[in-house]
Amino acid sequence: MKHRITKLARKLRWSWPSRDSVPVFWHVGRPNFGDDINPLLWSRALNRAVHLSCQKRRHLLGAGSILEKARNHSVVVGSGLLRGTLGRPRCPGKVIAVRGIRTAEAVGAVDALLGDPAVLVDCLFAQTRRIEFANGFVPHVTQVGRFRAMLPPDCRLIDPRWPPLKVLAEICRCERIFSQSLHGLIVSDAYGVPNVWVAPSETMLGGPFKFLDYYSTTEAAKTPIETRRIDELLVSNQVDAFVSRFRYSKTDYLDTVRREVSELFPRARSISE
Repeated sequence: MKHRITKLARKLRWSWPSRDSVPVFWHVGRPNFGDDINPLLWSRALNRAVHLSCQKRRHLLGAGSILEKARNHSVVVGSGLLRGTLGRPRCPGKVIAVRGIRTAEAVGAVDALLGDPAVLVDCLFAQTRRIEFANGFVPHVTQVGRFRAMLPPDCRLIDPRWPPLKVLAEICRCERIFSQSLHGLIVSDAYGVPNVWVAPSETMLGGPFKFLDYYSTTEAAKTPIETRRIDELLVSNQVDAFVSRFRYSKTDYLDTVRREVSELFPRARSISE
């Protein structure tokens, strides 16, 4: 019951449109950075207010493994698949961008821009790189309790349930990041924080697909490490932590999205016009 009330309150918070606000659909469930970054990211990227869409009319389909939710009036801007199949031959609606090559191939979006929208965080949310921790760890949202109990006290646990801007700031306070969260890796790469991919747990839906989808858009992919090696790797200088840099132009990505969204969702004319 508590979870349902929290989910309803979170939906209501973002569901009220304002003048010229752009409708965006993203997953609203338990607090989770990869979903909750959407309203902040799109309002900053588009320089306009946004609201949570009920998907009954044209809307943007935002960041996350939510492409299965696309409808005929969806405008896909960086969404991805959770698994390697959509269950139908093509993605409905208009596709501006998808998360990676694997998603593009699965839905036939051969002309789409490639990239998870979260690759833009360094362009949209400036952060000061002030290192205070040697290691930070971003668990999957379902694994926070497990890793809180097993990580050493000097390792900064970055909880993906925290407010998104706090997650961004905390990642930038660490010399290197270990992340089981896809968006923990994407944010680390965006801000130039060396990072290590921690393998998904067996209970994480989709396995490595979304990670490999993202790495198809970077200059260098990573190989996941097993969680049983975390203790030894946190104190090791031999761990291969590095930045996987986005291979495409973020400026072109952002400019294209802004242009196409402004055409699809034009601002209302003022009375004086």
